[in-house]
Amino acid sequence: MNRHERYNPEAVPIIDLVNQVFQKHGLSRGTEHRLVFESWDRIVPPIYIERCKAVSFRNGKLIVAVQSAPLLEELRGFRAAEFVSLLNQDLSVRGEAAHVVVRTIEFRRS
Repeated sequence: MNRHERYNPEAVPIIDLVNQVFQKHGLSRGTEHRLVFESWDRIVPPIYIERCKAVSFRNGKLIVAVQSAPLLEELRGFRAAEFVSLLNQDLSVRGEAAHVVVRTIEFRRS
């Protein structure tokens, strides 16, 4: 068998199955972004809200842009696990977001 031939010609690509599940539940990548970004805005303490902003969410990874190097180091070293926990708690109590999980946060200098 040629390596480009499928063993089962009726096989469905996994991405199609994932998209079907998301559509069935009324979800899309845009919806996930919105839900995570809204939760971020709710859980971040006021002293940080103006200096760090959620910019991307994909495959469970939230990317947050941070304005200063000292704050970046503080968030990376001391607050990342706390924020992941707070985000997931916030998302879990919201009916439409109960399936969304933030696995990691990557803080980057903006």
